[in-house]
Amino acid sequence: MQVYADKKPKVSEVTSWTRFFHQSGISVYEADNFYDYYKVVPSNGKAKYFFGEAAWMNAQRYAVDLIGMAGYNVFRN
Repeated sequence: MQVYADKKPKVSEVTSWTRFFHQSGISVYEADNFYDYYKVVPSNGKAKYFFGEAAWMNAQRYAVDLIGMAGYNVFRN
């Protein structure tokens, strides 16, 4: 069950991450127990975390920066 957090949770507080996008060497994950907490992991780099109201948009923008227009496929319904 996801809950809203007042401040950015520590990575160690996340119970697990659900991957919902994988393409061109990047993976995008959502925290299973916090709303608005995302992780973008490029295959050749360090994971970057996004939290808060604009987290989804920022995670998508980061994916587009890494892999180009294919990053717009990150959108989910």
